[in-house]
Amino acid sequence: MNWRSTAGKSGLVKMLMQERGFSKRKAEKAVKAVFMCMTRALWRGERVELPVGWIWASARPTKRKAEFVQNFRNIADKTLFQRFVKHPKRFLHFRPNPPLIERGPFPPPPASPESLRKAEEVERQFCALMKLKREMSLGEFQSLLAAADNDLDRLDARLRQLLNEGRSFDNLIALCSTVRQLYWIRK
Repeated sequence: MNWRSTAGKSGLVKMLMQERGFSKRKAEKAVKAVFMCMTRALWRGERVELPVGWIWASARPTKRKAEFVQNFRNIADKTLFQRFVKHPKRFLHFRPNPPLIERGPFPPPPASPESLRKAEEVERQFCALMKLKREMSLGEFQSLLAAADNDLDRLDARLRQLLNEGRSFDNLIALCSTVRQLYWIRK
């Protein structure tokens, strides 16, 4: 057993020792016994049911060749050599438990604090340019972001440039076209 590992058989042995109070020797025997039962069941052609799904073994397809040549590399001196390799007699298959499979559309990841700060800065700049005392709507934000090629950093830089010039706008269309014309301002 690898006692530094927290995965595989070692992890199961450690879990039995901590949670159930088994001794090291008894925990090892129990884990080995479970894996031996699973191995025997697979050799008999039975399905093994786990909480995450099912495992079963099937015989090799008859159309495949029994042996083939495979290239290997000696890791010590980097020389190539070939060996005849046999296909396995059986293949293992796994089918996950359907209720455990997550299907999309997945919720978007949470926004980072940096992007939230930039979005607040863009909203403040927008309100200053439009001389508004209200929050920016989602449609206005999306149209401004589209005008800046969907890059929040570019939009921030372009709005900052317009504020430095002392500009103000009456409608969103004029602001979007001006933001789109400021193509030379990069991040």
